[in-house]
Amino acid sequence: MLKHIKLLFQDFAAFVREDFKPAPYIYALTIIALSIIFVYATDVGYELGKGRLPTDNRLLNNVMMFSFMYFVVAVPVLILQGKYKEISKPHFYLKGLLLTTIIGISDIFRWSDYFDFQTSSPEETYFIYKWLNRASNMILVLPVLILLRVFWDKKVKGLYGLCSGNHHVKAYLWLFLCVLPILIAVAFTPAFLSYYPIGRYWEWEGLFGNAAWLNTAIFEIDYLSDFIMVELIFRGALVIGMATVIGRQAVLPMVAAYVALHFGKPVLETISAIGGGFFLGTLAYQTRHIWGGVIIHMGIAFAIELIRFLQHAVWGI
Repeated sequence: MLKHIKLLFQDFAAFVREDFKPAPYIYALTIIALSIIFVYATDVGYELGKGRLPTDNRLLNNVMMFSFMYFVVAVPVLILQGKYKEISKPHFYLKGLLLTTIIGISDIFRWSDYFDFQTSSPEETYFIYKWLNRASNMILVLPVLILLRVFWDKKVKGLYGLCSGNHHVKAYLWLFLCVLPILIAVAFTPAFLSYYPIGRYWEWEGLFGNAAWLNTAIFEIDYLSDFIMVELIFRGALVIGMATVIGRQAVLPMVAAYVALHFGKPVLETISAIGGGFFLGTLAYQTRHIWGGVIIHMGIAFAIELIRFLQHAVWGI
């Protein structure tokens, strides 16, 4: 175990040694920290974080938020790193804007705003909408990434990190097991008790004529597969994809956009996205695959759901 984890952290340290300069890192962390404070400490910040401001169009608001978070970090970081040539590349702006646009749309898009599904009960309609909202990345983003890979990033291996690489996979599995006790402890905090589980099996008995466990399984498969898409978008497209334009400087702007994805979730989860996003982003850049993030993300999500299921079954909480 220690050997695998040591090699993984050596790869992480190699990235930091080559990339780290105080000014760009301090700047990026300051912008991210201030955005978290603003969103969670003010009513205006919360409304911005939920896509309700500054216009009446939530899709436009969300796109502007992700694009702002990305470029307000990306451009100054490139300048502070002395990468002036990269700033002049039109591909940097076009590709970055395209990716943050589809992220913003998929994050806020709600099928209930555009479609009226006729089912036998309001509860079943709600289940369908909730399932589709979780599948939005697969439905809305995946086709765009496939087209982008085929027509723009022809030299990128696989589909932005979805490839045959398995470097450090064993280390990621061990890391997940190390994190598990922390998850169990955090799962008893009020914020997590109120937010999770995402799949509330006790509300789904009899929907579509199915047992609660079957409806829960259908939903959880959809929920967990969405984490593959999250890794594909953030560690894949925003790191491996954008690295073809701006190199290793793709990591810090990705972290900023990734933190924005967590606005509205428990604040501890949003803060942890800084370290988690940076760690997984650096290793995605080093290994050119995203399987580590998929293992960690899906493992943590499944563990939290399972812990909350047990809490509800045993203690009714």
